[in-house]
Amino acid sequence: MGDGNEKQKFDRRRFIKSGASISLLAMLSPGFTGWQHDLDVPPYLNDKRHRAFDPEPLPPTRIYPPMPKAVVSVVGVRDSIEKAVREAVRAAGGLSEIERGQRVMIKPNINGPAIRDILPGRITTNPEVVRAVIRLVKERGAYPIVGDSAAFMTEMAFYTAGFVKVCREEGAEPFPWTHSEHVRFFPKKRHWSKGFRIPVILNEVDHLINVPVLKNHDSTYAEFTCCLKSFVGICHLEDRRMQGPNALHTKNISEKIAELNLCAKPLINIVDATTIMVRGGPGDGIYQGDPFYKRGIWDSPNLILASRDRVACDSVALSVLKLFGAENKVTLPYVTRNVWDQVQIYYSAELGIGQADPGMIAIEIVNVPHFDEVRANWV
Repeated sequence: MGDGNEKQKFDRRRFIKSGASISLLAMLSPGFTGWQHDLDVPPYLNDKRHRAFDPEPLPPTRIYPPMPKAVVSVVGVRDSIEKAVREAVRAAGGLSEIERGQRVMIKPNINGPAIRDILPGRITTNPEVVRAVIRLVKERGAYPIVGDSAAFMTEMAFYTAGFVKVCREEGAEPFPWTHSEHVRFFPKKRHWSKGFRIPVILNEVDHLINVPVLKNHDSTYAEFTCCLKSFVGICHLEDRRMQGPNALHTKNISEKIAELNLCAKPLINIVDATTIMVRGGPGDGIYQGDPFYKRGIWDSPNLILASRDRVACDSVALSVLKLFGAENKVTLPYVTRNVWDQVQIYYSAELGIGQADPGMIAIEIVNVPHFDEVRANWV
């Protein structure tokens, strides 16, 4: 089903039992330097001068196909992350579609490994949020799989960021997509003339649950990361790094993010906004060789958001990010630009991916002090 040059299909059990853990220990030992080459990122991520050559996105039409009303829940974490996740999922519509015996892919945002001071901070979805989602899936009698593809060193990221540990403790299957078979998908829209490859397993599971982490995206025009941007992890790594007019990061990234979202539809999106990055994202520590780089700034809203609608959810999540960014005196475009003028938001809505009419979006709030300040950014 994949291209001829695809890697051999990854043996999931072998990943757990193989020498991956031994290699990891070697990588983390003080004298090990062999992984440094793997940390190299494409030049476009270390040089923002490409922005001057980025074609202008199409202006918004504000003409959206008919879409149902959306509900976005916003829940403050008080007693535990798990309790907040449960409440957010319930308020957003629940998981009644999941049936006993089905396979459910849980997709966190695994940006890269977490290694001492080299890659500091929470650059991935909090594994405790993923733990809560695994438990909800198992309570439906279904089989949870945790999968994603990082920007680099995916298998190492699964270990160091805590996802293998959580999967082992909760009886879920960790499945890095970097060694999966892939199949090509063609959006047939403005971009991706050659299409892009997605993991075959996404067409094999019964449901997809998207579990992104909220943060800014300071290396390109994407500007923020949440439900929609999380779909970059679905795209084969080689296709993310192709050059020319199909280049993701240097040519209309926000429009391409929207078109990536045409390849699959999550049953629900559950956003980790417990600790967010308001500057320095998507991966604080990766771009320190960039003269434009500024050290990351973190804040702790201690929120969980959930919605069946990616666009509606991103609009509310971005309003949270704007509030905390402004409080930290960040002046990046995601703070200064109106939520509804963000390309990811309006172009995704024009493609029918989700709802961008505030009058068609209901927000359910639980234990969130000062939400009026977030709503002020939203309306």
